[in-house]
Amino acid sequence: MPDTELLLFACELRTRAKEILVRAADTDDLETQETMRLIAVGHQKLALRVEQRLRDRQRRCSLRPNRERSDLRNVSKGS
Repeated sequence: MPDTELLLFACELRTRAKEILVRAADTDDLETQETMRLIAVGHQKLALRVEQRLRDRQRRCSLRPNRERSDLRNVSKGS
């Protein structure tokens, strides 16, 4: 899944979490409210994990040496 799609997915998870919390507030059953809150927290945690993995992936990619640059250096040295 491309990075932009994953970011949209994280945003959707947060939106769903907010919607669930609104519905939980409208519910009179305390057990149902608690369950809905836990589900909303799960959505928020998942959104955070998705974003963290994207940051980790970007960090790993930025640390990788660029092969094209090293190939160009070798050509200019006469290799």
